Amino acid sequence: MNAQVAPFELQEFEKLLNKANHDASGFASFFTTGDIWVTRVPARLDVMGGIADYSGANVCEAVLGRGVLMGLQPRTDRTLRIRTMHAGLKALPVETRLPLNYFESANGLADYAEIRELCQANPLANWSSYIVGSIFTLLREEQIKLPYGFNLLLLSAVPMNVGIGSSAAVEVGTLTVLNAYLNLNLAPGRIAQLGQMAENHVVGAPCGIMDQTAIASGRQGCLTHILCRPGEVKGEVAIPRGTGFVGINSMVRHSVAGNPYKDTRIGAFMGRRIINQLRSEAGQSPLRYLTELSVAEFRSNYEGQLPEEILGSEFLQRYETHEDAVTEISPDATYCVVGPTRHPVEENERVLKFMDALRAANAGDESALVVAGECMFGAHDSYRNNCHLSTEEVDFLVNTVRERGTKSGLYGAKITGGGTGGAVAVFGQLEALAREIPKIAKEYSRRIGQMPDLFEGTSPGAIEFGARRYSFGAQGWWQQVLH
Repeated sequence: MNAQVAPFELQEFEKLLNKANHDASGFASFFTTGDIWVTRVPARLDVMGGIADYSGANVCEAVLGRGVLMGLQPRTDRTLRIRTMHAGLKALPVETRLPLNYFESANGLADYAEIRELCQANPLANWSSYIVGSIFTLLREEQIKLPYGFNLLLLSAVPMNVGIGSSAAVEVGTLTVLNAYLNLNLAPGRIAQLGQMAENHVVGAPCGIMDQTAIASGRQGCLTHILCRPGEVKGEVAIPRGTGFVGINSMVRHSVAGNPYKDTRIGAFMGRRIINQLRSEAGQSPLRYLTELSVAEFRSNYEGQLPEEILGSEFLQRYETHEDAVTEISPDATYCVVGPTRHPVEENERVLKFMDALRAANAGDESALVVAGECMFGAHDSYRNNCHLSTEEVDFLVNTVRERGTKSGLYGAKITGGGTGGAVAVFGQLEALAREIPKIAKEYSRRIGQMPDLFEGTSPGAIEFGARRYSFGAQGWWQQVLH
């Protein structure tokens, strides 16, 4: 990280922290003069891999220039006071409070179902489930006891539900600030795992661990290679000189808790269950992950034996379970199977081909940039055709990039994350991105009636940034970097 340029959210935090006590736009009504622990985490751009993560795929992720900041100040009572604010915008803050005993039940610590019900009982405070769920998951899984509560600030520079990992950023941000405050020394992989558990068990979204791992372990200026079995960082891939990635918000709200994403995941797990039944009958060991199969093996041995779709009740009668702990099959629903099963197997090989192409480009083979872009277009086509997770608006953005093509310096584009809206990742020459993306955004605005958000730049991941502690003294607030 360039020590001379602080992330945007940190600059905004310090500006608000140093406002005079009488200025209601500052933090005087939220923070006292006690120490404040601060962490900052980026949003992520799903360059390649996306929904193949829960099938054990290789994925390739970027950290964006904007993200969220979490600030924690201890209290002397047993209250949690949580406030969320937009960084750099004049917008209404949102706040909720809850006593720590809400995390308790008659037999000690509550269970996940109780906390999920608590978070969902009041729709006006449902946004806090990512924070509350992360706090509770830490208490439950690490056997942490909190004698007192704290004020917790979420200062966000990214919108929610647009496919750039904002929910994971909130979870990882909450866990990293607690990790610093409580001096827990949790490893990045454990932080990512706890964040995923919070989203699965409290928020109720059946996500994989890709987002949390990318946000925790990502590094500024490069792509993170993760093998999602379940979440091992394999290394980094340099972004070829003179190229970069930009996200365009389709302005269609996306949610991994929604039925299309969930149904696609169920279909993939159904496919694995059927394949494992076939393997058992052939005396072969079961697959733990679909992506243990090569594309050639899948096509020759299993693709023709999977149903295009199946009724939930029929599947349950034949196979009893799809062996996925975070989703439930509805007996009355019809699920696509062969497409959602095919997607991660093919996507895994596309990701490996994509990373090889970037390495070749870094070694001087400019034609490899075109190959990398074709991998992105292929990933998008599979989202649309195999998983039915694209939308007309997203297809318009991807096709607009495809039409401009390499002649304009744009190499590839694809839908990101869980699909069904959200953001589109675009790969191209830096000068082409600077020239063409605003034109595409303007063209798209005429279609939807508003200008889309653009997500640019790169910044440190959560672990790379670390933590800060702010203390108040005779000269005002001063900062100490924690390691």
